[in-house]
Amino acid sequence: MEEHIIKELEYYGQMLENHFHDMTDIEFTVENGKLYILSARAGKRTALANLRIVISMFCEGKISVSDVFQKLPYQQVISFLDTEVISNEHELKQIGQGLPASGGVASATVCYTALEAENFIEQKKEFVFCQVELSPEVIHIVMSMYCRGIVTARGGMTSHAAVVCRGIHKPCIAGIGDFNEIRDLANLYKNEVTINANNGSLYAGIGIIKKKNTNLIEIKILHELLLTVIKYNIITPEICPLIWRLWDVIVLNKRYGRDNTKQLVIKNENKYISFKQPEKSEIDSILLKLQCMTNSGFIVEDLIGFLFDELSAQVPLGSHYLYTRPLLNPMDAIEYSEKGTDVKYSGVQLTGVEFFQINKFIDFLLDIYSIKIYFSTAFYDYDTPEGLKNNYGPLNYLDYTNPHGESLIINNYDAIKIAVYINDVLVLPEELPKVYHLLRRRKYHWTWYQDNNVSKIMIVDYLKTNKFKEGKRTKLYFLCEEMHLIQDDRITKTGVSLLEDKKVENRNNIDYILDQVLLRGCNDNSSECNDFSILIQRKDFKDLIALELYEYYFWDERHEFDLQLLKEIVESVATYLSNPDVIKQIEAGMLQNIPSTLVLSCIAAIWAKLKTMEKKKKNSKEDDSSWLRIQENIKKIDKEFTNHDYVLTEEIETIFGTSREEIQPLLKLGGCKCYVHKNRSIWIKVGIKEERVKEILKMHHFKYKL
Repeated sequence: MEEHIIKELEYYGQMLENHFHDMTDIEFTVENGKLYILSARAGKRTALANLRIVISMFCEGKISVSDVFQKLPYQQVISFLDTEVISNEHELKQIGQGLPASGGVASATVCYTALEAENFIEQKKEFVFCQVELSPEVIHIVMSMYCRGIVTARGGMTSHAAVVCRGIHKPCIAGIGDFNEIRDLANLYKNEVTINANNGSLYAGIGIIKKKNTNLIEIKILHELLLTVIKYNIITPEICPLIWRLWDVIVLNKRYGRDNTKQLVIKNENKYISFKQPEKSEIDSILLKLQCMTNSGFIVEDLIGFLFDELSAQVPLGSHYLYTRPLLNPMDAIEYSEKGTDVKYSGVQLTGVEFFQINKFIDFLLDIYSIKIYFSTAFYDYDTPEGLKNNYGPLNYLDYTNPHGESLIINNYDAIKIAVYINDVLVLPEELPKVYHLLRRRKYHWTWYQDNNVSKIMIVDYLKTNKFKEGKRTKLYFLCEEMHLIQDDRITKTGVSLLEDKKVENRNNIDYILDQVLLRGCNDNSSECNDFSILIQRKDFKDLIALELYEYYFWDERHEFDLQLLKEIVESVATYLSNPDVIKQIEAGMLQNIPSTLVLSCIAAIWAKLKTMEKKKKNSKEDDSSWLRIQENIKKIDKEFTNHDYVLTEEIETIFGTSREEIQPLLKLGGCKCYVHKNRSIWIKVGIKEERVKEILKMHHFKYKL
């Protein structure tokens, strides 16, 4: 190509990049020495390439700060931050090369038959599954949490194995060829293999897998940019929620998009405690106040999540009724769409939640006593079998399992419209992003106490002693007036909220700490320990566990055979844990997972039989099955204990997305140890060695003696 054509193409390329503020793909042709631009469009690229291009264009001054955050979807950032690589790949011996059918890396023992794989699953050992082709009969093996990756001899990028693995985000190499040579080479390395499904390479030996992109220079630049933007309020309404989403992902390591799997529980004897359902006219009035705004779903989810996180850090999670309550029952605030209209969804649901007495618990929100959030979401009519009622979803609903008052289970944050009240004042939609930003920013950059040389304790004591009524206009008077704690020598709603006693305030003065120690009692007794791998051998504990499962899972339709089946499952687990070989594995620290496979196989057999019963066909929905709820929770526990060796009782609801009452009987069934010290408890999975147990308890300030 002639030199003047190249220079001309570079000129137009720069012009188009400046115009679109983006990397540009250009189609062109040259005829008779003349350049013709045929088309131009924003270039497609991977998540990592997108980050590098966006940061480069920002550093070159071609795009603004606002453009940076609008061009970096947080899910895309999550994707490449979670990308794994094999750090010692150059040290491994390559024994095969195929097609990268589903990206990812994995390292485990290799197996070649379904029977062998099922033995690995039963023993809770990870494996790489090698097959000539993937057949539907072995899909349950592929979906097992112990199956780390798939290798097939035949097939390509659109083979059954490739499609299935991409759907469940599991590494897969397809079309690797004859297994005979691979089998012989792997055997020399104790049948341990490593697969790199990003490039289709299969290695002998165990690879060291690490996160790939956390230390990228572009991530560090983005981190610094976030710090600057938040500190100096360089925001626009469009990018405000995007900034904080990226902050949560990069700085707080928070992940979005996890579905809430907590089940709806209805007990007729429960009465409303935390609120009174508004009249229909009040609900209609609320709906009229809702307004549309850009990124309303982000604002709703992130604001609620932020307040929950901050308040939960000060108040025990089980005491959430002390600071939050639903404003209405969302199941009674549904408007269905009329048939024949152009509306694509089946109806709209109104959800409302209030955070109250915020200033009592969160120091940097001293001037806020209440935040009310109303939002409307769309729901859809899913296809259901004949004879069943319409199955709508996703829906938000009340959680009646809280003994102190109802809480909300929010399955849908895709807000159509939104209304936020702060101190009972409606925030205008155009102001809401800025207000949200300033609320979150306060956590890191609110210096009001330092600037005025005052503390929250001084403010509270000043209000409690009514010194502001003495008529003296002291510094504290003006500071309380500035924060709207007093007005015209009278305490305001904000001040009352700050003083109302809930006996949970986080104070750090010596008198308060000593009073709390004396109240709880001071002793050096070690933590009480219940080892359920041993206790489950006793008949009274077997019956107790079975009854707990029956109480918390079979609340709707009780059948005597359900309790009998539960007793049989508990008996099977007790027999398994009393096996001498299993006991040796526990003592040696080799068995470090709950006997989930045994429980799941029992439930699978039970549910397969129940589905054939006529009553189950006509009157039950599969998703409503108590047995399937037990199965799902067992899988959650198994997954959690694959990555961690303990769980705090106070974190159960957050981790598993369901109530403690449902999880704790399953932890007992799994043979966990439960350590209790005063009003706190911790669950440690079966088979953890004494040294590690001592380390865990010490970390969380539990008394422990060998």
